[in-house]
Amino acid sequence: MEKIELDIIITPEFVDDSRVYSITSIQVPNVVTQGKTVEEAKKRLREALELYFEEMPEEKNNVIKISRIDNNAPMISRMLI
Repeated sequence: MEKIELDIIITPEFVDDSRVYSITSIQVPNVVTQGKTVEEAKKRLREALELYFEEMPEEKNNVIKISRIDNNAPMISRMLI
């Protein structure tokens, strides 16, 4: 299977007084999961995406490929005002 690079978003949340991390990909936003640690969340997202692309292989061709040289690539950042 061809490898693809995806940009991910990790969001810390609290569930029942415990911290969990929700995680998704910018290119495949309809696949979302979470874990108790960032590492667990990443592992679960990898597994979820592998299953997603296994069921819908044509979607892998639709993933937006972002070049590191592209100055118009989306960025994720944070700003306090």
